[in-house]
Order: sequence, then structure tokens, then C-alpha cells
Amino acid sequence: MTRINTNVSSLVAQNRLNKTNGDLQTSLTRLSTGLRINTGKDDPAGLIASEALRSDITSLNKAISNTQRATQIIATADSALGQVSSLLNDVRGLVVEAANNGALSDDEIAANQLQIDSSLEAINRIAQTTTFQGRRLLDGSLDFVTKAGSGFNTVADLKIDQANLGAIGSIGVDVKISSAATRATASTTGVPAATTSAKSTGTITFDAPSPDTESTANVTLTNSFTVGAEASGAVTFGAATTPDTEATGVLTLGSGVELTITAADGGLADGARGNGTIVEVRTNTTASTATYDDTTQTLVLDLKEGDDEATVAAALSDANFTFAVGAGSGTVVAGDAGIQTSVLSTGTDAVDPLTGFTLSALNNGAADGAKGNDTTIVTTSGTTTGATYDADTDTLTLTAAADATIDDLVNAINTDLAGTFQASNKVNGSYKYSSADNASTGSLLSGGLSPTLAGNFDIEAVNGEAADGAAGIGGTLSFAAGATTEAIYDAENNVLNITVAEGATVQDVTDAIDAEGTFVTKNVLNGNAIFSDSDYGVNAAALAGGTDAVASDVITVTADEGSPSFDGRTITLNADNSLASGTANASLDDDGNIVVNVSSNGGVNVGTIATAIDELEGFGATVTATDGDGSYDIDNDTAAATTALSGGLFGGGLNADLVVQLTGANGSEVLQFQKGADIESIIQSVNLVSDATGIKASNDGGNLKLDSTSYGSDSLVAVEVIKEGEGGTFASGLSTSRAKGTDIVATVNGTLADGKGNTLSLNSATLDLSLTVADGSSTSVAFTVTGGGAQFQLGPDVVSNQQARLGIGSLNTAKLGSANGRLYELASGGAKALATDATGASQVIDDVINKVTNLRGRLGAFQATTLESNLVSLGETVANLTEAESSIRDADFAKESAALTRAQILVQSGTSVLGIANQNPQNVLSLLR
Repeated sequence: MTRINTNVSSLVAQNRLNKTNGDLQTSLTRLSTGLRINTGKDDPAGLIASEALRSDITSLNKAISNTQRATQIIATADSALGQVSSLLNDVRGLVVEAANNGALSDDEIAANQLQIDSSLEAINRIAQTTTFQGRRLLDGSLDFVTKAGSGFNTVADLKIDQANLGAIGSIGVDVKISSAATRATASTTGVPAATTSAKSTGTITFDAPSPDTESTANVTLTNSFTVGAEASGAVTFGAATTPDTEATGVLTLGSGVELTITAADGGLADGARGNGTIVEVRTNTTASTATYDDTTQTLVLDLKEGDDEATVAAALSDANFTFAVGAGSGTVVAGDAGIQTSVLSTGTDAVDPLTGFTLSALNNGAADGAKGNDTTIVTTSGTTTGATYDADTDTLTLTAAADATIDDLVNAINTDLAGTFQASNKVNGSYKYSSADNASTGSLLSGGLSPTLAGNFDIEAVNGEAADGAAGIGGTLSFAAGATTEAIYDAENNVLNITVAEGATVQDVTDAIDAEGTFVTKNVLNGNAIFSDSDYGVNAAALAGGTDAVASDVITVTADEGSPSFDGRTITLNADNSLASGTANASLDDDGNIVVNVSSNGGVNVGTIATAIDELEGFGATVTATDGDGSYDIDNDTAAATTALSGGLFGGGLNADLVVQLTGANGSEVLQFQKGADIESIIQSVNLVSDATGIKASNDGGNLKLDSTSYGSDSLVAVEVIKEGEGGTFASGLSTSRAKGTDIVATVNGTLADGKGNTLSLNSATLDLSLTVADGSSTSVAFTVTGGGAQFQLGPDVVSNQQARLGIGSLNTAKLGSANGRLYELASGGAKALATDATGASQVIDDVINKVTNLRGRLGAFQATTLESNLVSLGETVANLTEAESSIRDADFAKESAALTRAQILVQSGTSVLGIANQNPQNVLSLLR
């Protein structure tokens, strides 16, 4: 090396020394920090991996601390719940003790009530004071918040234990009920409805009766006759017309002048007639004029030459037409003269088939009564309008002049035929008559009636009334004027007095007689005849033919007991010459029929026969009619007529004594009922022990219905008939001897829920709830969980599947309860206080104890299975991740110590070598000496 300016050897030695110093610094850093990776350049990939692991470890450690805190919260709540459970058990003991009111005094029960009040206050206090770091745990603030949807009013109780609200912070709950819970039900038709009992009866009739007959008469009211009615009918003119639209058109002249011409309403060219108008144009040099010839239907327009269409239109005037400016131009010239047809069109006449009037014959006129029904109507055209009537041929002729209207025809009838016919109710009277309606229509009238014959009716006395039998003979009718039509029978004078109101008919008279009741009318003729004053006074027809009946002696036999079992028992009378004269005896044959032996040695008193029957066990006999001779000779008199017993009715209720055992979900009871017990008394007996059996009774349309008090598969109605008397129908009428209810069947958000009675529950990854609907409800329910609950972050990532949201409801006494009631009702003055309803209090306290116990169990399960297992899992994960992170990031001291020693030696060596290299340029000086 002979160069001085550049010392390559020194540069190389410097680089090596710098590299060695870097290695030495790295080793010193690693040994001093204990970390293999101190900066990103140490190991970029390893740094990324270690930092990710460090992040996971940090999150896991926080998750562990979160879990530990959650455990502490649950433990705090559980401790308070344990105290509440203890208080509730004390309350239950006090309720049970107070139910022993036969042994406890009122003061003792009141003392128990005070203890219950104190316990309830303590429970409310615990609910408000149980806190963790200032947050209340049992006051309901940790319960879930819901928003009601459809059918939510049918929810009796709702408990949401857990819910995953996800990123949106809410979850919809859709409960579809496919089958409602049912009660266990059994019924029986074997309890007949309570009715009034009736005893079976039969009769023995001695000597056949001779029936009475009633007096009768025929009444003719010679001056009272029906009023005739007048014929009437509709006369229509289908071709009568009235203009509806007017003809119009545009007249165009060769000069370009245009005029719009329109026929005038009511003019000679009115309606369809205007369509045939001929327009003749003439020209002059003086003035424009217009004239119309109706005979030829020609409109002559004499126009001034040189005038424009506006001037012409303003100058023209005619009563039958109007003129207006058209869309042309120019002025009138001599060459415009000429005749034009078909200028006007669109004119129409209206035709209404209902056009006409009502024609009526008049009372006492030539067409009075039924005669008017045959009236022939002839319509014809003529020079004048008029009406004539030929009574001999019964023909009405209407003549219409040209342009005559329907009004003209009506006026002609009412004027020319006044007193005979009247026309009214005109329709389209302004329409013009058309010759097309000329015709002979035949008879258009109907409803005419001529006066009829006089009123007539038969009258007969009513059996059993005051004019019965011979009493009615010679009875008369007396008519007089009165304010109302009514009848009154004078039995003393045998006269039926009848007052007749003005305008009353014969039918009104017969109705009054029937309403009075002593007589009845029949075969009424001409009932619509108006009663005439000339028929006032006593009617000549007297009633005759009445006779009185000859009655028989009758014995009525009656069963002692109201029951249909006696129906059909016969009564037989036998002659017995072994019996002493005037005696009789009675007995029952093998079928229970009555056999009476009557002495054949002469007559026997009817009362003696009745006494013999009356002495039979189960029967009684009385003489119920004694219009005969009172004696019966069985050999010589007409055989007595007998009727078998009938009409027996049982008074309802059980047909026989009954012993029955009812078994329900709560227990069983044996009930005894006597024959005749009605359905209401049975219902009362069953319901008195319904709390012990779980069965309640009701009247289902006359049938005894037994329902379980609870719903679901645990509900039970079992009926065991232990003993039933002969003829009983309770057992045979049972629909079933054992019945069970069914549980609710429903889905929650499409997942089949567990059903128990009216309660359904679901425990899924996103939702854990229990919902109770109203008894037997099949209404689907929808609601939304919008928030609430205690959310615990149990994993390292803030995502819903690493969180648990737990609901803790309020332990306030106003919230604790069930469908049976709320806990606060057990307080003094409450609906279920000890002095008011100890049984209800027992049901409520049992439900509340179960609810609190379930809450403790749920919290305990969450603590044991979720939190504690999570702690173990997280701890193991942290250990594994820490080990992995250490293997990547921590320094290996043995390796780094060796590297340090090597670096130290290399630095020393490099420094020495660099000193040597720096001396090399000095060797060049030897060349300069």
C-alpha cells in the first residue's frame, strides 16, 4: 500500500468494528431488558405476533377481572335472596298457623299479621338496599325492558332470565300459540233438572156422563152491507213526445260567409222537426231579413250584398231560429243565392213510455162499482180535444186535436166526464199526444166492487161460561150506539148488550162478542160490511138448543210419591159375592196394579170403594165428583170406566243416593248426596272443597260439569262412583271417569317452546324466558326486548357471543306474585290478609317462595356453570398465551451472554486492528527519507 489519501484497510476495520459494536449493543440491550425483541427491527414478524398475544392477554386478564366481579355481584344478590327466602318461609309459617283459627284467638292472629307486615317491609327494604358499588341489584333496575306488541294484554306473567340483544340492542319476540292449554273436564247428564214433581193419578168413573149442549142462533144484520169500491187504472201513451234537443247547423256560402243556425226551443221547428228545414238564400242591396214557412219547412234568408257575416248575423231575426257568426270570412255577394237542404241536424224528440195518468171511476157515477172494471178506453185524433162516455157499451172515448198535450186530455176528462171519471197523477203532462197512440185499449181499470149482501154470523154459547147449557136458551142480542165497540152479557136478563162505534164493521162486532167470552161467533159473512144505525135494537134471533149435562161419580186415585214409576198402573174392579153387602176391599197384584173387589150383593157406596183404595200403601183415593147417585151396583149398573195412572213427574235432582270420590291435582274427597239432591247443591258441595281437590263444578246447560282449577297435563279430574242406589243415572251419564288437561303448544321466534299449563318457556343461545298467558288463551303474542338486564363482559372481545345479559326482577312485594295474587296483598287490610283470606294468602306465598327460589337457583347456576367455568377457561388461556408470547419476545440469557462475550472480544480485536490499519500510511514516509 503506497497511497496516503485513502486508507482502505482502515475503512474495512472501521466497518467491522461498527458492526461488532452494534452486536455488542444489541446483546447489552437484550440482557438489560430481558427481551429479545426491543424494537421492530429486532424481529418484525415476531414483534407482530408478540404484540397480538400481548393484546389478547391484556383482554383476557380484564375478562377474568370482569368475571370475578360478576361473581361478586351474583354472590351479593344471592346473599340478599337468601335472607328474603328466610323471611318468606317465616311468613308461610305464620299463614299456616293463622289458618288454625279454631284454636287461635283474634289477638293471636292479629299478632301474626303484624309479623307478616314487618316481614313484608323487610323484603321491600332488602329490595331497595341490596347494592354493589352503588348499583341496586334487586329493585328491578336490572330487569329487562319490554315494549308491548300484539296480544300482549293476554300475558299474565313474563320472566326474561337472559337475552342476547346483539349489535342493535334489542330482540323481537314472536310467540305463536298453535294450541291453547286446556283444563281437565268431565261431565254427567245424570242429574235431572229440578222441576215441580207430580203424582200419578187415575180415575174410576161410575155411569157414563151425558154431555151438555150449547145454545146457538144465526144473526143477520139486514141493513149493514159492504161499501163498494171504484175501479181505477193507469192510462199511458208510449208515443207522446216532447222536444229534447234542437236542430242546428252551419250555413256556408260561396263567398266564404258562414252562419250558425239553431232552431229555437218551443218554435215551429222545435225538436226533430227542425232537421228537415230547407234554407233558401236570396241577396239584395237594402237589408238582411229572415222568414220561416212552417208548411214547407223553408227558412228564407234575404241577405244584403257587401255585409260580412257578423253584420248579417246581427241583422237576422226570427222567432223560430237563432243566428250566430261562423268561422268563415268575406262578404255576401250575389252569387251566394240558392237553396240548401240538410243544413240543420241533431234535433230530437223525447219519448217516455210512462207518460199518462191514473183514471178512476167515481162513486155513484155511471161507471160506479164493478161496472168500471169493464170500461173500454178508445183514443183517437180529431179536430178538437174532448172526452165522452157511453154507459151502454161502457166505452170512454178520448179525442186529441193536433198538438194536444197529455194535460189537455186530462182536462178534457175532468171537465167533460165530471162525476163519472177523474184523471189524476199525471206523468209528463206537457208531452204532445201522438196519433201513433190511437187505439182501443180494452179495459185498463180494475178494483171496482159493487155493494154486497148484509152481514151475517152464527153465535154459540161457550161451554162453562154464564150461558152454558140450558142457561143460554132464549138469549138475545141488543145493539146500541157507543164510543167503542164492545159486548157485555147480562146473565140475569139473558141479553148480550153490544155497543157499536161509528164506522164499525160486522167483523168488529163479532170480535167484540168473542172478546167478551160468554159467546163465540162462527161463519161470519160480509164481515167488512159497515154496521148500519137501522140495525140498532134487539135482534129477533133468540138462542136455542142448549141442554145441561148429567155428571157421573168419579173416584180419583193418586200415588203417594211424585214419580213416573207409578205411571201405567191399572185399576180393575171385580165382582165378589163373598163380600158382605155394601163392602169392598183393594189389593195390589204382582205388577203393582190396583185390584178392587166389590160386593155383588147389591149396591156399594162410591165412598166405600174410595176408602178401600185409600187404605193401600202408596196410594190415596178421593171422590172428586158426586153428581151421580153415589152408589154402584156392579152387576146391574153400567160398568165403571177406569183409566190407568199417569202424569207422574219426579221432582228432579239425583235419581238415587250417591257416594262419589273426586280426585284432582290437589287431592281427593269423598262426597255423599241423598236422592233428590239438585244440581246446584251438588255444585256447592264440590266447590266447597275445590281447594283440596283442584276441581270446580258448574251448571252446563243442565248438566253437571267438573273442571280442574288448573290447566295443563298436570290437571286431573277423576270421578269414582263408590255407591249409587237403584235407578241412579249419575254414573251412566258420565262423559268420562278420568280426564287430563293439555299443555300450551307454542313456538318462540320459530323454535318450539316447552309448555306447562298456560306457561311456556324457552332457553336458547339468544333468549331465556318464561311466559304465562291468560287461562286458556290461544292469542299469539308479540313484544320486543328493548334493553335492560345486567350485561357481563365475559370474554376478551366485545361481541355479543362473549357477553351474558342476565335479568334480575324486582323483589318488591308489589312485583312478587303470580296469577293467584301479589305478595303485598298479605299486608294488613289487604285482600289476602290473615283475617280476610288465609287460603289465598297460602297460595300467594307458595308461588312467591317458588319464584324467589327459582331466581336463586338461576343465579347460582349462572355463577357455577358460566362464571366459574369461565374463570378456569380464561386462566388457562392466559397461561398458554403468556407462554407463547414469552417464547417469542423474551431473551435467552445463555444465548445472549455468549453473544455478549463474543461481541466484547470482537470489539477489542477490532479496535487493535483499526489502530494497526491507521498506522499503515506512515510506512510511506520511509520512501521519503
